[in-house]
Amino acid sequence: MGKCNPLTRIIPASFAWVLLLAATGIFFAFPCRYLMSVYTIGIPILQSIITFFVIMNFALATFVNPGVIPKATPDEVKGDGVASPTYQDIEIHGVKVRLKWCVTCQFYRPPRCVHCGVCDNCIETFDHHCPWVNNCIGRRNYRYFFMFLLWLSIHMISILSLCIFYMKDHLDEMKQLQTIMTLVIIGIIVILFIPILGLTAYHIMLIMQGRTTNEQVTGKFIDVKSPYTRGYCKNVLYSLCNSPLPRNICLKSRHTKNFYYSALNYGIQ
Repeated sequence: MGKCNPLTRIIPASFAWVLLLAATGIFFAFPCRYLMSVYTIGIPILQSIITFFVIMNFALATFVNPGVIPKATPDEVKGDGVASPTYQDIEIHGVKVRLKWCVTCQFYRPPRCVHCGVCDNCIETFDHHCPWVNNCIGRRNYRYFFMFLLWLSIHMISILSLCIFYMKDHLDEMKQLQTIMTLVIIGIIVILFIPILGLTAYHIMLIMQGRTTNEQVTGKFIDVKSPYTRGYCKNVLYSLCNSPLPRNICLKSRHTKNFYYSALNYGIQ
């Protein structure tokens, strides 16, 4: 469980859901009806498909386990009475990587794993904690988070373009309810346009470089090549197409001092 009040944590995510559904609903209720009658019925059909992918990936990013590694049980914590070192150094593709001891979860965190202070869990291939989805973004749900950003960008560009088409035909009807609602949608999109598209472009860059937000922000592997990169094309394929299911995890030795990890599981093969 997280350290924050659960009610406080869900406020940003709830606001994001309400804003997304409300703005999309206003579009379908007002300008889309006119555009469908004047231009083509394909407009609401295409926009419905885009909306489906936005909502689906938003929900998956929110509710899919990001890759939580269970805390050590009391039996697993029992040892020989000798204090564990605070870190262990290993080498991955010629680069020294430090595995830190997590005092909360009581095990050595595997490569790219970070303990989230909000969720109070260690997350595999931790990217960041996103308050807008009320979830950590990690190995198992990063693809859904990125696809949500990508489809949301397409959604915003599409609706903004269609609203501009609507306004072109209604410049002399500025006091009509449909026109006012269309201007509200345009205002919302204009405010969010640069932040959303900028964040999408930022994650495209990270994916191509094989880096996480955490690694980028903390300056890891700035002076040396990241041991996790595979080249642009393979980085994209790994981030978006690699199986999110756990593989080759040795549960019995996960919490021991001689931490066992699988190169295949943590993406360092």
